[in-house]
Amino acid sequence: MGWVLLSLKRNELQTSIQDKQYDLLQIGNRMRKLSNFSNAIGDGHITPSEIASIGTELFGDGLDFMGYSNEAAMEAATMMTDYYATAYEDVTAEQYYNNPALAAQASLYYDETGALDTDAMYQEFYEEALEDYVNTVMMPKLKELETELQNEKTEMEVEIESMEAELQVVKENISESIQNTTIQL
Repeated sequence: MGWVLLSLKRNELQTSIQDKQYDLLQIGNRMRKLSNFSNAIGDGHITPSEIASIGTELFGDGLDFMGYSNEAAMEAATMMTDYYATAYEDVTAEQYYNNPALAAQASLYYDETGALDTDAMYQEFYEEALEDYVNTVMMPKLKELETELQNEKTEMEVEIESMEAELQVVKENISESIQNTTIQL
């Protein structure tokens, strides 16, 4: 192959390598945004400013999380509050003082006046439900997406290395071809 054709091949390889490197950079950006999203929802809450900071690619996911996690947590908290309020509203003083396990559990839900504090109960169950939603629904999804991106990144890095090795061979062949076709005086 003449050095002109080899030069065209070299240019094609260089362009392909640059394209792959750009794609690799994009994957890195997506991985950072995914990490930011994971950090933002790690506590079960996401604020509008956190949603705005995760970028357009995950913006919809942030809004979905805010809606679904709140809805799921409210539903679970309401159900658990109703259950425990019913269970503890009938606790007599005798049961309270004679059963240490019951007293320890029930004391968490009574305020300093001795009244059942359903607001505190609801808030506790709400926070637990948010954490559960994050850990059982969102984090596995995000972990799977992170694994896919990591695999794609690794594959792309291998492709770039292969193309760079091929580019090096083409450059050497160009030099050889030029030396072989030069006019000797």
